[in-house]
Amino acid sequence: MLRHAFDPLFEPQSLLVVADRTLPVMQSLTSEMRSRVTVVDCVYGRSIDVPQVLNGVQTGDRVDLVLICVPPSVIPQTLTSITPLRPRSVILLPHEVVDAYPTRTGDFCRRWAAVQGCALLGPNAGVQRPHASLNLSQHPNLARSGRLAVVSQSRAIAAALIDWAEDAHLGFSSMVALGDETVTRLPQALDYLASDPRTDSIVLYLEEIDHGREFMSALRAAASVKPVIVLKVGRGQDTALEDAVFDAALRRAGAVRVRYFLQLFSALKVLSYARRPQGSRLAILSNGSGPPQMAFDMIEGGAAHIVQAELSPETRRILGKLLEPGAKAVNPVVTRQALTPGLMRAMLECLVDDSGIDGVLVLLTPDARAELDEVTTELVRIAPRARKPVITCFMGDADMRPLRRRLDDAGAASFRTPESAAYGFGALASYHYNQQLLLQMQPPEPVGKLPDLNGVKAMLGLARAQGRDELSQPEVFSLFSAFHLPLHLDAGADERDLLHLVPMALEVTLDRRFGPVIRFGVGGPAACLMALDEAIDLPPLNGFLARRLVHRSTIWKKMLAGHMTPNVYENLLVTLERISDLITELPDIAQIKIDPLCANSRMLYTSQVRVKLRADPQATHPQATGYMHMAIHPYPSNWVQHKQFEDGRKWTLRPIRPEDAQALQTFIRDLSDRSRYMRFVSMMRELTPRMLARYTQIDYHRELALVATTWIPNPANRGLPVETVIGLAHYLRHPDGRGAEYALVIGDNWQRRKLGVQLMSKLIEAAAEQGLEYIDGVVLADNKPMLALMTGLGFTNDPDPEDHTMRRVWLRLDAS
Repeated sequence: MLRHAFDPLFEPQSLLVVADRTLPVMQSLTSEMRSRVTVVDCVYGRSIDVPQVLNGVQTGDRVDLVLICVPPSVIPQTLTSITPLRPRSVILLPHEVVDAYPTRTGDFCRRWAAVQGCALLGPNAGVQRPHASLNLSQHPNLARSGRLAVVSQSRAIAAALIDWAEDAHLGFSSMVALGDETVTRLPQALDYLASDPRTDSIVLYLEEIDHGREFMSALRAAASVKPVIVLKVGRGQDTALEDAVFDAALRRAGAVRVRYFLQLFSALKVLSYARRPQGSRLAILSNGSGPPQMAFDMIEGGAAHIVQAELSPETRRILGKLLEPGAKAVNPVVTRQALTPGLMRAMLECLVDDSGIDGVLVLLTPDARAELDEVTTELVRIAPRARKPVITCFMGDADMRPLRRRLDDAGAASFRTPESAAYGFGALASYHYNQQLLLQMQPPEPVGKLPDLNGVKAMLGLARAQGRDELSQPEVFSLFSAFHLPLHLDAGADERDLLHLVPMALEVTLDRRFGPVIRFGVGGPAACLMALDEAIDLPPLNGFLARRLVHRSTIWKKMLAGHMTPNVYENLLVTLERISDLITELPDIAQIKIDPLCANSRMLYTSQVRVKLRADPQATHPQATGYMHMAIHPYPSNWVQHKQFEDGRKWTLRPIRPEDAQALQTFIRDLSDRSRYMRFVSMMRELTPRMLARYTQIDYHRELALVATTWIPNPANRGLPVETVIGLAHYLRHPDGRGAEYALVIGDNWQRRKLGVQLMSKLIEAAAEQGLEYIDGVVLADNKPMLALMTGLGFTNDPDPEDHTMRRVWLRLDAS
């Protein structure tokens, strides 16, 4: 089986321990792993004597992992001493001696790891992999095994989570304390955990983000296949706008942000156990009126992204028969009769069956009349298997704690307070909302007229040549006209036809971590009185994202909704999209401020616009440099090509999109057994949901998947043609950032049409355009057609040193 580049760090097959004390790792190891461990005891002031032969390492092979715990001053000497072993990975544990020169130590670690081709975590790092009994940290106890991974920029928080999780019966697949992040950083750890089959969800504890683009790329890739929860502290160091921008980044990445440690536990419970909702409409079922009001007060205060569900007439009819006389069949559903298992089952099934409800919170308090033990048994049976999330809250401790524990252990998230339970569902609702944003991208090809980029760039160049960093009003008019904004730049609009609304504002600013940011909200003098809201987003935008941006704004909710005419509303959305296109294609733009932005019944207009340039000139052709001025790589529409086969049949070569998921699954199912085996080295019949998301939800900064499609009549669609995938080519960057691994598969009925050559040629071109130095892949040694295709394209065919049944087929791009 092929190993991931970070398997030596997280799943080592051999281990060398170099330390000046006995480490916890030796207490937790299995007997099998002990036979593959070598321990070197260090004495301060003496040279380190590393044996030439290590346990579990064959002659000439590399040791997987070296675990080091020595004073910081001897870290360079220690790394130098293990150089002959060519370790694949190193973890530098914390030591009680404080490093007087951390920058110098970090620089040495970076240089040494680069020369060795070695993953290095730390200094001051630690890893636990409970399923493998690996405690590669200073924490004395190994965490409980589970399906949740934690990556923390604080060892103290990681230790607290391990302790809390033991009491909550919550287990971990990995616990990673990143330490100083001198070599292996947060994005690389995220990349590994996204593909780790033992991890179902990921928690990040963050204190600072240095590289917004790398962070967003890794986070979007991980969140496309697994829930990711982020707790970021240090808001006092950020401005209010920077913190709001971080929120916007997490929304676009499909992750869920929590702001407080207690909220983290609520989110952990629901995202570890509960089913995912398809919306934010919550119904509450309770045996008292006070607790539901506590939960809904939280909702009304905006602390959770939840709406109070409206019960359908059929639900009200059924509940009317189940509730006691005088009780109202409304949400929250409150019954004061003694609860029985049958009554709980009937009411809960009724609420779950209501299509207007996305989740149910069962909120119970102690009641001597009720059969709470039997009711809990019924909830244990129903909640984990319900079609929608069913969350429970049993208020109290002495009698209620054992009931909560039974529900938790059964996989039905249970909470102690109404507020924490409501926040738990709020985390689920936020996850659903943010996942919708994650899937959005621009149309496959530009809609409408293309902008006059050459003319605009010449105008910006002239402004720079004249020493100006701000455009004149005529230049602003030309800029907006070139991008076809449906916005009238007119100071003389008819005041009698104005909507009697507070003016709007639209602004583009630069964030120090995430680049261009788009804000929409209140304009004019009133803007200074309004608090920041969620009407902030990162480009690129499409129509869906522009609509969500507007609807999140306070000015829309309180003033514009229901008053803006449909035509003007559509022009507002188009304006946002085209402003997004403008800052995507023109990295030189530092600020755009349209304030006030006014509307009447016919149009949008403004009389005041400022456009400022960056201090330093940026890339002239952002497509060729991967849009590095942005946190999110836009859809590469420049790679869309319309082609035809020699027989005249038309087909399209283009980057894959999220909506291609079903077509790709059909393509994989229709492959012959041999074709599937040659591609996946497996007899799998179809892609798992996680694999399907991984192939179709692409972050174009780090990878590319190209599909060949054509239109084929579909009997299931009344014989009408549907776009059908007939070929797939894909590459994913290696952790070194210099190269990528490719894969190619062609439909059985579409082979011998030179389709593979065209897909791979475009993939090679795109990889070179993104600055990669090489691409490589592994091909079964008996896959002669694929080997012939690759060597025909100039690839080198080498034996795989770790598996004689495979060939490593690679191409150096700078020489192609």
